[in-house]
Amino acid sequence: MRAVLPFLILLAGGRAEEDDSTCSFGDSSGAGKTPGGRSTAGVTSELDVDIVNTGKSAISIYWGGDATNTQEVFLIAIEPGASKRVHSFAGHILEIRDEKSGELRMKHVVANGADNVLTITDDDAWDNIPDVDGGQLNLESVQGGLEQLGSDLFPKSVDYISQIPSRSREVPMGAKFRNFYPFDIEFYFDDGTEDGAYNGIIPSMGRSAINTYATHSFILCKRGTKDKFGRVTMKPKKNIIIIKPNDKEYMKDVKRTQFYKDTMKELSFMRSYQNRTGLPWLSYYPRSPPILHMWSADYIGQEHLVEIADHGEHPIKLRLKVISLRPRVFYISGLLLPEEIGHLIDISKDKVKRSSVGNSADKGFVTNTRTSRTAWIERTESDVTNRLFMRFSRVLNISDDRLTHTRNAEKLQVVQYEKGQKYSPHHDFNDRGSPPQRFLTLFMYLKSAKKDGGTGFPLAFGRRGMKVTPRDGSALLWYNMLPDGNADEMSLHEGQPVGEGEKWGCNLWVWDPVANF
Repeated sequence: MRAVLPFLILLAGGRAEEDDSTCSFGDSSGAGKTPGGRSTAGVTSELDVDIVNTGKSAISIYWGGDATNTQEVFLIAIEPGASKRVHSFAGHILEIRDEKSGELRMKHVVANGADNVLTITDDDAWDNIPDVDGGQLNLESVQGGLEQLGSDLFPKSVDYISQIPSRSREVPMGAKFRNFYPFDIEFYFDDGTEDGAYNGIIPSMGRSAINTYATHSFILCKRGTKDKFGRVTMKPKKNIIIIKPNDKEYMKDVKRTQFYKDTMKELSFMRSYQNRTGLPWLSYYPRSPPILHMWSADYIGQEHLVEIADHGEHPIKLRLKVISLRPRVFYISGLLLPEEIGHLIDISKDKVKRSSVGNSADKGFVTNTRTSRTAWIERTESDVTNRLFMRFSRVLNISDDRLTHTRNAEKLQVVQYEKGQKYSPHHDFNDRGSPPQRFLTLFMYLKSAKKDGGTGFPLAFGRRGMKVTPRDGSALLWYNMLPDGNADEMSLHEGQPVGEGEKWGCNLWVWDPVANF
C-alpha cells in the first residue's frame, strides 16, 4: 500500500467528491475456489474489498462472476452505517443490491493496483436513474414503430434488436473530462486486469470526451507512468467530470485561468440545459444551431424524393425514408451502382489497415472495441469518386462546394470487416474544444456479410434498439446533432459482428459549420 495526493472529482449535477486515492498494488498469486465453486487457478491476485454503507437502507453484496462465469452468489448483507470486508480476486465482479427490493445499485470490478474501497451512499441508489423518457427520447412511441415501414424493409432489412426494451443499468452515455492537474493524465477502463484498458489522454489544463456506460470505472495515472492516483466511476446524468488536485494554493492560480472560468460556465449551462430538456449537453459549449440542411423526420415511413441527373440523360429518383426519429435515421436504396461499388473496393484493397480510435491528444490507438480495417479515399482520387461527391451533395441538400476536404467533408472512409470483427457502440461526434463537429454520417453498404454484420442503434425505439442490414449499394443517413446544436446522445451506433463472409462499407462525415480534422 502507498498513499498519493488526494484529489477531487466534480460531476455535473452533483457535489464535489473527495477521494483519498489509497492504491493497492497486489502481486501475490493464489488458487482456491470462487464463491460459485469454480477454481481460481491462474488468477493473478487475491484482494480484499472494504465496503462502507453510508446510506439509509441495508444493502446485499453478491458475487457476480467474472468474464467467463456470470453465476450470482449472495455473500453478505451490510446494515446502514456499517462496513464489511469481502475477499475476492482480480477480475471478479461484485454486485451491490438493495436488500429489500433486490434492485441492482452498482457493479464493481475487482482490480489489481486499484483502490478497492467502496463507499455506498444514497446518491448511488438506482431509483435516481430515470428510464427512457417517452416525450424526449422515444418519439416513435407517438408516431409508430418499424411496422410502419411496410414489408419492403421490415423486418428483413430493418428490425428491432430486441422485442423487449433493454433495462440494463449499464446505461450508455457520453462523458466529458476536464483536467486541472499540472500534468497530462492517462485513463484506463477498469476491466479487471492489472492495468486496465487504455482509453486515452486528458491533457493538462485540457479536455477529452468518451463513450462509456454508467457503472464503468476508470483508473487515472500520470502520463508516462503507472502511478495510479485516482478513480472515476460513471453515474447516469453526470456527463462532465472535473478532475482537480485537492491543493488550495495551487487551485488559487488555476481559478484565475480562462480555461477554469470557461469550464465553470459550461458546468452551469449543462446543469441548466439538462434540467430544462432532460438531455445532457455533449457538444462544445458555447455552440450555435447547425447551419447545414437537416432533412425533416416527422413520422416513420416519411419519404423525401431527390432527383439526380449524373447517370446520363434520364435522372434517377432516390428516396430518403425515415426509419427512426431519435436518432434521426434515413434509409436510401440504390445510392451506388454496382460498378461504383467495385471501384471503391478496388482502390481501397491496397490501402486498408487496422482501424483505430482516439482523441486529438493521442492521435488514435488500436483497441478491441474496433477490429475492422480502414482506408481513406480523397474526393479527387478518380472521376468516379468526384462524381459520387456531387451525388452526395444532392442527397444531403448541401452545396457541392462545401463537400471538399478543406471545408466540410472528410475523405471517404472505406471499412472492411471479416468474420467476428465489429465496432462496439460509439458516437461519431466529439467535443474537441471548438464548435465544429461531425454533423451527419452517410454510411454506404458496398458488400454485405453473408450473415449478420448490420448497423445497430441500441437506444432507438425506447431501447428496443434498431438493426439495419441494407442491400448492397444502399445507405444509411443519420444526424449526429440536434437542431439546437447539441450532439445527439441517441445517435449511439455499432457495427455488429460479422457472422459469415466479409463486409465492406464506406463512411462520409460532414462537419458543421466547418471542418476541424
